[in-house]
Amino acid sequence: MNSYSATLTYLYRLQRRGMKLGLRNMQYLLDSMGNPETRFPSIHIAGTNGKGSTCAFIASIAMEAGYRTALYTSPHLVRFTERIRINGREIPERQLVNYTNTLHQAIEDVHATFFEATTCIAFMYFADEDVDIAIIETGLGGRLDSTNVLTPRVSVITNVGFDHTHILGKTIRSIAREKGGIIKSRIPCVTGSQDRAAVEVLERIAARKNSVFRTAASVVKYTVKPGNNTASYQSRSFSVSHVRLGLVGPHQCSNAQLALAAIQVLKSSPSNRTLVRKVNNSVIRRGLVNVVRNTGLHGRLETFGRRRQYIMDVAHNPPGIRSLVEALQSLGHTKLVVVFGVMKDKDYPEMVNELSLLAAMIISVSPGIKRSLRAHALYSHIRKKGIPVKLGGTVANGLRMAAEYPHTGEPILVTGSHYVVGEAGEFLRRKKA
Repeated sequence: MNSYSATLTYLYRLQRRGMKLGLRNMQYLLDSMGNPETRFPSIHIAGTNGKGSTCAFIASIAMEAGYRTALYTSPHLVRFTERIRINGREIPERQLVNYTNTLHQAIEDVHATFFEATTCIAFMYFADEDVDIAIIETGLGGRLDSTNVLTPRVSVITNVGFDHTHILGKTIRSIAREKGGIIKSRIPCVTGSQDRAAVEVLERIAARKNSVFRTAASVVKYTVKPGNNTASYQSRSFSVSHVRLGLVGPHQCSNAQLALAAIQVLKSSPSNRTLVRKVNNSVIRRGLVNVVRNTGLHGRLETFGRRRQYIMDVAHNPPGIRSLVEALQSLGHTKLVVVFGVMKDKDYPEMVNELSLLAAMIISVSPGIKRSLRAHALYSHIRKKGIPVKLGGTVANGLRMAAEYPHTGEPILVTGSHYVVGEAGEFLRRKKA
């Protein structure tokens, strides 16, 4: 493969191999490449929602402290290279080509999947670039996720909710067991979960592995000034007051708390203290404020547009949509036109129920990916529920219909999937909306 486009074509074709839970293939790839995952310190993050934002807050603070910081997240919004970043900069296209060529034979030896190959490429890049710390987000679950070959400095579990139940289980306890699979022997773990059943499961896993286990609320206290996304945080090692977070919504205040709890846990560990020794109050403040600029994270209650305002959010399951609706209501939004599309495996009926609390009209769309639910199927379900709905078809056509809808004075909300938000962002940038 000599070109970036040919490399992407090859990698995307690996998606035909589906998803393989387990670490055997991943370990083979890494062994073949000299075990790059052992050559950089990491923070490993799992959870149902909030993983990307929590990763971004930690990475932004590390960058403000002057550390060479790697960030691995998925999926991307527009460009594949968004998944793999160092100090906010995406992996160069030529290096992606070179790493894929180097790994190609090993990929074919075990018929590795798209996510296995991508994860190995990220780890090779981070090791070769000699990063000071890597913030790594799981893809799905935790115990059998390809990223779970790491031995991190701290394991972070954002929360435990109902998503991917056909794989992770149909109860909070079973899902918590899968998320808790990232907890390693004698490696501290911190969680933002407030679900008693989930926390009990995680506590038991940590006890079996002699892992210090803490909840974010027991490590970092915070207060919020309602209405303006301003919060104050305090722990044993730091205190920052009246910080205007770079990500909007009450749930982001909690994600920031968890990010700070992970840093405090590292500061409290003699063996890890030097890893974050340059993190102080002013560094934390800048990191929380500049999170989008530093990391390139987009699609979290992100506003867009000049002539007509759009709000983009990648909420893609019922708990995520619930948090989105609560955040929008807290900001005073009521009747919005919603451009909405989902993947086939999501609990879209419950997502629709949540959106109906603030939707004046839902426009059903389907992004250009095989996993997406057909726009007509989504339209039929919403119509049967008696909720105002129009059939948009493609994301682009749904946006055109939304722009033509009688102006309610409210923004147009685009949500339901990373892929919907990604396509919408591309369309609106081309139209210079």
